[in-house]
Amino acid sequence: MRLKNKTLTGVVQPLSYVDQMLRQQGFQRSGGDSMPTYDVVIYDSASSSSYFLRIPTNFSSTNTGKGELTVKLGHPYLEAKFSMSIDTEEFFFIPKSVREAAEHKLAEIADYLSSPSPPS
Repeated sequence: MRLKNKTLTGVVQPLSYVDQMLRQQGFQRSGGDSMPTYDVVIYDSASSSSYFLRIPTNFSSTNTGKGELTVKLGHPYLEAKFSMSIDTEEFFFIPKSVREAAEHKLAEIADYLSSPSPPS
């Protein structure tokens, strides 16, 4: 499920700053050195289910003037941590409480990453 977050999507910052900030917020980096994606698990105790909040990135051509790599944040999205069987007829809905928790987390991150990065 794609989440709408106009404040965060499209933000361009140095990779080192994005990496540090998201790791402090509990995210794990995947994707190696090419187009990293940041994931955090949100657990819903009501349904005993886990969900990934993912923030994809792309390397940006913007140069900071310091020779640092910069990344542009993509559209964040939520997905179930497990795969559903193809032959199941159940539709998988993400609970409202999980969506709200994800949106709150994204707003907090946007506050940090939308402001200029601190000098290194």
